[in-house]
Amino acid sequence: MTTGSCLCGRVAFSVSEFASGIFKCHCSKCRKAFGGASSAATLAPAAAFRWHSGEDAIREFRTESGFLRRFCGECGSILPQHLPDYGSYWVPAGLLDDDTGLVLTRHIHVASRAGWEVLDEATRQHPEGFDS
Repeated sequence: MTTGSCLCGRVAFSVSEFASGIFKCHCSKCRKAFGGASSAATLAPAAAFRWHSGEDAIREFRTESGFLRRFCGECGSILPQHLPDYGSYWVPAGLLDDDTGLVLTRHIHVASRAGWEVLDEATRQHPEGFDS
């Protein structure tokens, strides 16, 4: 069982199983949401994800294009979100409290990555999402 939480600790969750390794998204929206070159996340089957506290503190922001980010209303940390079309939760890797043993397996949306970012050659790269 792996636990995770936001920066202030108000929102806490656990994951009993992961459906993927770590992936980094390089799209412009993730860069803005995370304030860096990319977001690092993993996927967990919906049945393996559980909120422990702080669900009442979860807020969300949706762009006009439909891009959604959930965050803690206290500290602003990006939070996991349910992806019903995939039966999974998208879980930001930086929120995990323990070393999961997961490794970086792919870079997605590299066609729109920042020009100043250098990617490692060993990790699989997708121009768009996972399927490209």
